[in-house]
Amino acid sequence: MPRNSVDLRTPDARRQWGADRRSEPHPLVSPPVSEGRIARGRLAIVLTIAVWACYIIYTVIEQFIAGKADSARLVVEAIVYMVVVTGLAASATAYLITRIGFFYRSRAHHRAPRIALDNFLATDTPSVTVLVPSYQEDERVIRTTLLSAALQEYPGLRVVLLIDDPQQPKNRAARDLLRSARALPASIETELAVPYTRVRSAYERFLESPAESAVEDMRNLADEYRFAVGWLYSLGRRQEMVDHTDAFFVDHIVNALADDLGTIAEALEGGANEAAALPAERLHQLYRRLLAVFDVSVTSFERKRYVSLSNEPNKAMNLNSYIGLMGGSYQEVNTPLGVALVPAAAGRGELTVPNPDYVLTLDADSVLLPEYALRLVHLMEQGAYAQHAVAQTPYSAFPGSATRIERISGATTDIQHIVHQGMTHYGATFWVGANAVLRKKALDDICEVAYEGDWEIRRYIQDRTVIEDTESTIDLGVYGWTLYNYPERMAYSATPPDFGSLAIQRQRWANGGLLILSRLKDQVRARRERGQKNRFGELFLRVNYMASIFWSSVCLVIMLVYPFNKELLNPILLLVSVPYFLMMSADLKYLGYKRIDVLRIYGFNLILLPVNLSGSFASLLQLLTGEKSAFKRTPKVRDRTTAATTYLVLPMAMIALCAWTGWRDIIHHNWNNLIFAGLNLILSLYAMVAFVGLGNTIVDLLTHLRNWLYRPVKPSRRPATRATTPATPTGAIGDWASVLHYRSDKGGSSGLVAVRANHAETNALRSARSLGSSSFEEFSFFTVFQPIFELASGDVVGYEALTRFADGSSPADGLAAAAEQGVQIDLDAALIRAALASADSLPADTWLSINVSADLLRRPRELGPLLTETSRPLVLEITDGSPADLADLPGHVRIAVDDAGAGYDTLARVESLKPAFLKLGRAALAGVENGDARRAAVRSLVSFADSQGCTVIAEGIESEPQRAALAECGVPLGQGFFLGKPAPADRAVASAH
Repeated sequence: MPRNSVDLRTPDARRQWGADRRSEPHPLVSPPVSEGRIARGRLAIVLTIAVWACYIIYTVIEQFIAGKADSARLVVEAIVYMVVVTGLAASATAYLITRIGFFYRSRAHHRAPRIALDNFLATDTPSVTVLVPSYQEDERVIRTTLLSAALQEYPGLRVVLLIDDPQQPKNRAARDLLRSARALPASIETELAVPYTRVRSAYERFLESPAESAVEDMRNLADEYRFAVGWLYSLGRRQEMVDHTDAFFVDHIVNALADDLGTIAEALEGGANEAAALPAERLHQLYRRLLAVFDVSVTSFERKRYVSLSNEPNKAMNLNSYIGLMGGSYQEVNTPLGVALVPAAAGRGELTVPNPDYVLTLDADSVLLPEYALRLVHLMEQGAYAQHAVAQTPYSAFPGSATRIERISGATTDIQHIVHQGMTHYGATFWVGANAVLRKKALDDICEVAYEGDWEIRRYIQDRTVIEDTESTIDLGVYGWTLYNYPERMAYSATPPDFGSLAIQRQRWANGGLLILSRLKDQVRARRERGQKNRFGELFLRVNYMASIFWSSVCLVIMLVYPFNKELLNPILLLVSVPYFLMMSADLKYLGYKRIDVLRIYGFNLILLPVNLSGSFASLLQLLTGEKSAFKRTPKVRDRTTAATTYLVLPMAMIALCAWTGWRDIIHHNWNNLIFAGLNLILSLYAMVAFVGLGNTIVDLLTHLRNWLYRPVKPSRRPATRATTPATPTGAIGDWASVLHYRSDKGGSSGLVAVRANHAETNALRSARSLGSSSFEEFSFFTVFQPIFELASGDVVGYEALTRFADGSSPADGLAAAAEQGVQIDLDAALIRAALASADSLPADTWLSINVSADLLRRPRELGPLLTETSRPLVLEITDGSPADLADLPGHVRIAVDDAGAGYDTLARVESLKPAFLKLGRAALAGVENGDARRAAVRSLVSFADSQGCTVIAEGIESEPQRAALAECGVPLGQGFFLGKPAPADRAVASAH
């Protein structure tokens, strides 16, 4: 069968001088490291620590004991300089330690043989769902990632593309991206159905009517393998070839899998020719392996279609939204704010999401080798790994990149692979979010539940920072779970091809470590409580991983900027960094790069100093303000991304500073510092020219200057009038005029109430409201209903109407904002009228409870006409009022005293107002399921209410023990999330039965 071999050097992308010349990826399994290399690594650690200690001791003696630091300024300089040297030495030592851990692991690793994996496939394998979060990615990129996931040698795989593109694209390009993303899953599943259907039919024939001889069965199986090989080669030939990532996918995933299957086909045919019959069990295994390659379902999901899911603009919440649906069946329900996913009754589900044993997350610009899922799940199913929550292979860089910056950035990625593998040796593994196999049980342990309005939001992966996987690592550690880096290279991820997009990526990476660092104490405390030891090595490596970007950048800037006393610049200081650079240069050579690339990486990191510091300072700002940092996605475009002005100007300023420092050192004969300044000048200047480009720098700066000087004013547009097509009312009616004056036809309701004030003074108050999520001019709301149950029988006797504002604010806040405009009475009246209109679809034998403010209660002329618009029994819930306020209410209206406690004030109010109902709030019921005293107080209150002709309603029932305790206390009625959540009228009625 002809193989579609690809030359990595010939994709369409233009190649720069200094691009990556590698044509082959790194070995799948790292070759064992020699004793000599390990010995040199140990020696580097000893030398670094020894030289650092000698320098510190020497400096202390010279500056403080001998008295050379004879002024406050010199004392401060000496202390700061020693801290700077210590910080840089600590980072260097951490790298040297982790590479030793990598060496140990590479020597100890033994690959699971293929026969063990085939035996695993012959069993009932755990279920796996692959989640691929995507935001406006190129169709070719998504297709490559989805195919690499779909071609995993794992049976029954589910691949879900989590499309996070805006639902209403603003331009044609965005619409095309969304359209292509939606079409891809079905297209890929249809492609894979061809080989799967054929192999499945052949397997069924083998099971139902085996051939007359095992030899014939072997030939039939060889035919199926050859068909699969031909289909895979054809798939590779259909791949659009744009850059080196496409070449890698075809050559090292599709064709490599075809070659592997072809080898089996040849072996089967050769065995058949020699009449060497395989046992039926082995034939079963080989059939199941072939089926596993194509046994996959590929679908998509868009969380932004639903108002019931989080719309936070980050990858973590995209993943969380789908993971939170796992194990449930849902139906779509129209609400006033949009479509919501709600749990469905048996047989009514429109969307069923299985609850898998494992979740595999995969970024849309990454690919996996075909055995990734199989090997990692097989590993996690072993008893020794039962407490591992995450297994992954830290991703590597694609070989053959076309630009210099991709090559050097790829070199740092491959170095990080060594670091992460080494950290596992010391138990300091961090989850690296581009690809990982996650145990669903562990995710359930760290799940946090919050509410946005009435919608339950589940958070498994933290989104407090933009390095969400790092914080989730700490969460897993708190719950006793561990993480594991599989010691093979089985995942590859793309590197940004230009400085602008790379700066965005690295700024994200630098933002968050300092915030998460404070949470490390939670893990330490949890381990101590479990009786486990906290090892210094692990803590040191974790602290370095989360904070070294910050302290290394700050220390390097201090050394570059501040003219320290030349007495501090001892030649021995240079020896602190020599072992680090020598070992890294050896590692680069080991990874297929050049030793001299260590200097290029240093220069590369110099021009990235402003980027790293920007991310670190963003962390500090978030720590002070408590505001979540904006999530910035790394651009995935073929054209160059414009770099921020700061990231261009500051590196040039640093180059100028190094030149000035060097000139000053020459004048003052400060030769030690001249070496440091000269080296930084040469390498940073080289990095700006090689990795950013003089032409690109000029173009970007002129672009920013033009945008600053010339800002075209967009012509104002009148807001488009809304379509007049009537919509189904689901929770409220009309607009301000309709609700208050014209009483528009309920059938023509749009479901969302917009209340607009036409008072001139509102313009002066806009700025005060601008800090919120809506303006003073408009209050958009809808009505939901919470059922009130008879606790003894479980029957629904009434519904409470609750207002939900579209901006998420509470009704109290909305009324307070309206009061500042002088329209509080109007708004409160609109809320009541909307509730009355929306309640028409509620059962006729139930009463409706509505909240009314004290201000409106004292205006019977405004309130009375509203209450006569319905003949349904009404209950007015009040928190304040007097008997005089209640004198003129219509006869079908009763009163409920809301948010009452169990104290004397409540008894006095009941005696004074003679309400029909008394509503006990959450505070009065707290602990009623556990405390005898609390239950006794509730019983007394129920008895007193009965004597006054008043019925007690318990609010906020959230558990079965709480409901049972209240029923035992004689509380007749209750409501709460446990009994029934607030929902639009149709859903509230459906869920109450």
